[in-house]
Formats: sequence, C-alpha cells, structure tokens
Amino acid sequence: MNGSQAGAAAPAAWLSCCNQSGVQPEPPEGSRAVQAAVLGVLSLLVLCGVLFLGGGLLLRAQGLTALLARERRTSREAESGGASSGDEDS
Repeated sequence: MNGSQAGAAAPAAWLSCCNQSGVQPEPPEGSRAVQAAVLGVLSLLVLCGVLFLGGGLLLRAQGLTALLARERRTSREAESGGASSGDEDS
C-alpha cells in the first residue's frame, strides 16, 4: 500500500478481500478430478522415464562388463597360448 491510502479505511478494505471465517473454501469437484488425472499421467511418465533410463544404463553396464570380460579372456589366451600347445576348439 502506498502513503495516499493511509487511514482506517485502507486496512478495512484490505481485510474485506480475505476469508474471515478461517474455513478454507473447497474447490469444485471437477477440478479435483482433473488434478487427479494430471497427477496420474505425470506419475506414469516419471515411472516410465526412470524405467527406460535405468534399463538403458543397465544395458550399457552389461555391454561394458562383457567387453571387459572379452578383453581379459583374450589377454589370458595370449599369455597361455605361447606357453601351451594350443587347444583351439572354439
């Protein structure tokens, strides 16, 4: 409020816009249904996003693990290949 509205009428005008009973007004039932629907859709989107991103990270981790296992296997074969006679069935 600015200085031109000083006086007893200014606070009374400001308080008249507020709910004086202390009871919160209930929103209409239609808006609650819309809010519930929007919340459900957003929850599903978040859940799907977490599943897809988590699945992608798991696949990437499995690929890196398989690559590391392949490298270890080839390095062991290279070390043992020079010292042994070399059974190469696979």
